[in-house]
Amino acid sequence: TTNDAYQNLRFGTYQLRQDGELIEQGIFYDYRALSEAEISKIRGYANSRDLTVMSLEYFVRDVLIKKGYELRASIAGFNLPFDISRIAALYNSARGRAMKGGFTFHLLDDPYSPYVQVKHLSARAALMQFALPKGNQETRSQRHKGQRNAERRGNFIDLKTIAAALFSRSFSLATLANFLKTPNRKAVTEDHGKRLTHAYLDYAMQDTRVTWECYEALQ
Repeated sequence: TTNDAYQNLRFGTYQLRQDGELIEQGIFYDYRALSEAEISKIRGYANSRDLTVMSLEYFVRDVLIKKGYELRASIAGFNLPFDISRIAALYNSARGRAMKGGFTFHLLDDPYSPYVQVKHLSARAALMQFALPKGNQETRSQRHKGQRNAERRGNFIDLKTIAAALFSRSFSLATLANFLKTPNRKAVTEDHGKRLTHAYLDYAMQDTRVTWECYEALQ
């Protein structure tokens, strides 16, 4: 993210896994926060390492919604509420008895696409779920028969919350990786918000790798 008070998204890294096996990894970026030269650098970096590269909107549509919402894949991360808030296109107050007092994050500027509700319970824990988009989710035949499709609330797995629940203490990603003795550890950098370099992109890819290894260890 940018290193000012807004902390706007610049780019992100991700992995897709099936039964634990890595099937895709890549980088997505927000063109509004980057120069053409920086976007070109990201694309060159991705091509040199056989990574998938895409815009933020494409990532939200093709990965987060298609895999996480439509195919119901688990969405794992460290401090997920922050990540979701950075990815979101719009936000508002959450509705509903369970999520009252929380936030609604519209992943796309589209009233018919799924959105995510987040409600903080404490510094360590938050409720997270997909909410139904506008419009009928059932076919005409289903509506005629009075049938309703099951709501897809998503499978959000926040490692920060799980680690705190298991070990009764707070962790950063770095301290959690050290505590769990993962094969890789979080790298150190002072380049947040500065000009993009291959070294900083390596740092970001390492974060995702370490997050997965923490997830495996916590399982």
